[in-house]
Amino acid sequence: MAGYDPQSRRPRPSLPTDSPVDGLLDVEEPADEPVPVPEVPAPGEPIGDPVGDSGDGEGLRPFEAPPIEMTDERADLLHRLGALAAVAALVAVLVLWRRRRRDA
Repeated sequence: MAGYDPQSRRPRPSLPTDSPVDGLLDVEEPADEPVPVPEVPAPGEPIGDPVGDSGDGEGLRPFEAPPIEMTDERADLLHRLGALAAVAALVAVLVLWRRRRRDA
């Protein structure tokens, strides 16, 4: 390690134009045409047709869960309220302890 210099700059080899892995993966050249983007439904709007519609008129809706963002916001709010309650309890204990020491 006597010849090791961490500050030395070595020229890096340039990247090949054709990757050797492309032949194994059957990757085609990218087309110049834009790729169609599927339409995304609005939040709260059911995705696709009702599930299990067998023609009897009783189409079952898939289980609808709240969006992830709403769940994260609620968890964050609960954590903040828990931290606030812990700080309030600590302050109350310190105030009561100080009063007890002063009265004694």
